[in-house]
Amino acid sequence: MTGRASRRGGLPGRVARSLAVAGALALLAGGAAAQDWRHPREMGLPEPAFQRPDPSEMRLELDNGLVAYVARDARAPLVTFTAYAGAGSGHGAPGEISEVAAALRRGPAALDDGAFQAALERMAALYSVRVGHEETEVVLEVGVEDAWEALELLSATLKAPSFRQGGNSAPTRAATVEGIDYASSLDGAVTLFEDRLYGDHPFGRGATAAEREAAGSGGAAELHGRMWVPGNLTLAVAGDFQEAEARRRVSEALADWRSGDVPDPVSFPSVAAPTSRTVLTGDADKLQGWVVIGHELPVVPGDDEAALHVMDYILGAYHLDSRLFRESRELRGLTNDNSSFLEPGIRGPGTYTFRTYGRPEAVRLLVDITFRELERIRETRPTEEEIFVAKGALVDGLWATRYATGLDAARSYAREWLRRGDHSWSATYPERIRAVTAEEIQAAARSYIHPERMIVSVVGPLEEIRAAPALESEPPLDAWGRVEPAAGRGSGASARR
Repeated sequence: MTGRASRRGGLPGRVARSLAVAGALALLAGGAAAQDWRHPREMGLPEPAFQRPDPSEMRLELDNGLVAYVARDARAPLVTFTAYAGAGSGHGAPGEISEVAAALRRGPAALDDGAFQAALERMAALYSVRVGHEETEVVLEVGVEDAWEALELLSATLKAPSFRQGGNSAPTRAATVEGIDYASSLDGAVTLFEDRLYGDHPFGRGATAAEREAAGSGGAAELHGRMWVPGNLTLAVAGDFQEAEARRRVSEALADWRSGDVPDPVSFPSVAAPTSRTVLTGDADKLQGWVVIGHELPVVPGDDEAALHVMDYILGAYHLDSRLFRESRELRGLTNDNSSFLEPGIRGPGTYTFRTYGRPEAVRLLVDITFRELERIRETRPTEEEIFVAKGALVDGLWATRYATGLDAARSYAREWLRRGDHSWSATYPERIRAVTAEEIQAAARSYIHPERMIVSVVGPLEEIRAAPALESEPPLDAWGRVEPAAGRGSGASARR
């Protein structure tokens, strides 16, 4: 009936559609008129009332020195156990921590080969061991009905994991797993960056065949005996349980773990800072390129921490309204993401990196935009609006989410106690963030961002990236530093995706 009257007396279709559009516009106009366009500061909104839970109410300290944080979290019929040990890749001789991790993955020494894995499968458990530079995290998550059996397994594993003689460390993640080509992706660009940054530093060193053999023949077991003692671990326990029962079960499972001397904290050396920029390249037969730009981050003094966090939020962290995101995606549509990653160490160096990706023709411009924003935040102070948004997001958003659920709070407090020995950091964080000034933010940028000596890591179809016509007169890759191909890394045997 389009274009002519309906037999039932309806309007011509063209007229009906016009009226429908007019009605929709009227509704939209009415809705817009009802909007409150005032700035949130002018709305008289109540102050956020979130208070982090009292850590003393969750805390359980056993006579052997082990500290646990127990919290009820009934969002799902699950129980999650997370153990944090103050030992990571920087501790011990090369190869030892890898063998400790492999032993933890095999489960308790008292079980036959395969029995631990069979138990995990029967319980449909999630189990992981992750080794960082200074800490190791072990996670075991199961259904409520298997919680206390799982706790006994975890307890036995932490006390006496299954070492094998002769250096039989579990392999590191393969370059390709389940169709994901890690070497030819952002992961590959991060690996290039970290390999160059850390080099022979304790956080980056590899192990020779002889060192792996020594680790498997007793070195790793000795490291475990020295570092995996109750006073050098914390435990987070959260799930759908009665807290009194959970505390009793934790005590029963771990109270007999013999206490040992708590190792003295180790301070790791700084990373030798380069004097100029370097561009590392890995060729990959892919449809896009990945970029990591950054340098080392020294141990951050407490007095600098709050201003550094506010500056990082304004520049590129966490959200969809940072300077990097606006310039790269919102204004130009070059990428889905351009973000900063502030990863401080505890007693050793960390990293400060800026990561993005895009089609080959966009890669050079993304590098250029990132460097422009790094220079701008050093040269100019942020606006009052930027500071207002950052402070609110950090305190009322990100800080609050660390304690929003029982699992979040138990884990946050367990990590904080392991690293700091108290909870003053979390208690004072909001007031420290709110006190930050524009001058302090610019000072933090100048102290912790050094564009003139950053490592630029690019993985992708290099010839396409180099040959692409400039979009905004951006320079070639070699304008950013000496270009060094990374032989054997991220090279493109894999098919395009």
